Amino acid sequence: MSSVANREASGTAIVHPSPLLQHKIAALRRRHLIVAVLIGVSMAMAVNVELLALALFFDWWLDLPWAIRLASLIGQLAILTFIVLRMIVRPLVRQPDDDDLALMVERARPEFCGRLIASVQLTRAGAVPPGGSVGMIDALVEQTEAFAQAVDFPKIVPLERLHRFGMVALVVLIVGLGGFIYGRTMTVDLLKRVFLSSVPVPRKTRVIVPDGDKIIGRGDTVRLEAYVQGIVPTHGQVEVKYRSRRTHTYPLQQNRANKIHFAATIENVQDSFTYTVFLNDGRSATHTVTTVPRPTVATMECDQEFPAYTGLKPLKRALGDLSLLAGSVLRLNIVATKDLQNGAIQLSGVDAEIPLKLDPQQPRQLWGEFTVPAKGMNGFSISMLDTENMESRDSAVYRVDVIPDRPPVVKITYPERREELVTRHATMLVGIDVTDDFAVSKLRLRYKIHPGPIAPPSGEEPAEGTLELDLQQENPQRLRRRHEWRLGDLRPALSEGNTIEYWLEAEDNNNATGPGVTSSEHQLARIVSEAEKRADLLNRAGDYLGSISDVAADQEKLNRNLGALIREKTGLYR
Repeated sequence: MSSVANREASGTAIVHPSPLLQHKIAALRRRHLIVAVLIGVSMAMAVNVELLALALFFDWWLDLPWAIRLASLIGQLAILTFIVLRMIVRPLVRQPDDDDLALMVERARPEFCGRLIASVQLTRAGAVPPGGSVGMIDALVEQTEAFAQAVDFPKIVPLERLHRFGMVALVVLIVGLGGFIYGRTMTVDLLKRVFLSSVPVPRKTRVIVPDGDKIIGRGDTVRLEAYVQGIVPTHGQVEVKYRSRRTHTYPLQQNRANKIHFAATIENVQDSFTYTVFLNDGRSATHTVTTVPRPTVATMECDQEFPAYTGLKPLKRALGDLSLLAGSVLRLNIVATKDLQNGAIQLSGVDAEIPLKLDPQQPRQLWGEFTVPAKGMNGFSISMLDTENMESRDSAVYRVDVIPDRPPVVKITYPERREELVTRHATMLVGIDVTDDFAVSKLRLRYKIHPGPIAPPSGEEPAEGTLELDLQQENPQRLRRRHEWRLGDLRPALSEGNTIEYWLEAEDNNNATGPGVTSSEHQLARIVSEAEKRADLLNRAGDYLGSISDVAADQEKLNRNLGALIREKTGLYR
């Protein structure tokens, strides 16, 4: 379909671009871009695989020094960068415009006779001057569309160059991968050396030291290990050179279970040294074992801060006397023997670690704190890491004896009998005796109302209640008083035959690991009639009078025995 021409109010002629031509030019641009990028990728792959193969060969042949390998690597990277920028990045950044693509089509298909480039340029905004013949341009675009309908624009892009470079890259890649796989053990090491690794050039027996350079604590035992590839010998040796220029050779022991593993153990190392492993014709690189003193605690000060509820002042504690109240905060001020990176408090028994703070101005100064748990903890130790990445080892464990905050001791001092008979409207006196380590914060009278005598649990649950006892805004350490319990105020109202099960419950002011809550023994109050209560009082009075009579008789008997004893001693009957 031809483009539509019209004239705006300003008098400027406008011809809209042809969607068909735009679509075909866009497809041509994509094809051109893909082909250009693939050619660049193929060239980069072929050139750099060849350069890499040459680098591997010359390194294997000449055992190139590190500096030459560095220069070779820089050269390869420079060539790769140039190819990528020139043949991959540049086509992506500088893509051909519509005019360039139209000219490309014109050169490939002369039958357009300049119609395509004219249709592209004349349909742009402002391309037609005032008074220009819009009808002629419209006819030109229609004619160009008719030619373009049967032309596949993407096929205009030549593929011969891509096929040539792609084939070369594929052949080079297959040959390179085949050689890499064939000499896998050797080529891996040579490839590492191309990228500046310090592994030795592979030989008949290749010596591998997995953990070459070591930093150990002074006086530690060090184990020097090596593995072999290729021809496996039965023995070898390691040559050790100390800083004092003293040289010593140690035999390497072969692992019977793993024949390629050799090792030698050097105990109580006091000085740094270098070592080289020799196995068959293989020789390892020279590695270094550096000995440094491990960090330890030089001094440590301990300050105990008691929980706030105790009202006690902070106290300095000696390391040999750490009997600490649960919930206390123990603050530590530590001076180490070396400059540190960090440190931590290791709590023994609770498997916890607490970081220590480090003074950036004084890297040997540490401080920290921890809260003493109620259970589990039995000591602590200090772990440190110095600026040489050396950890402390076999740190002393400082024993901590955790003193728990005991709950209050509460008991009912009155009534003395476990079961008391009372009437429904009686005022019952309850004697209270409560003591605590520090302070009592709450006291309550708990009770259950059973419909009858207490029996094994049944389907009917007894009514329960709680009376908060007023401590008169005090938190005493010991409390002794009597509470007047008005049974007539209980709801639901009591009836004869009910049994009240009651006890005291005390709570201390421990807001750190508590609170501690304890209860007294349970006592009973059985609701009876007034007649039964009077009979009980008379029986108790009789019991008291009987006990008084027994005491008087015992006293009289004691007096007679005492008089007889005196007379016998003084000889009045002689």
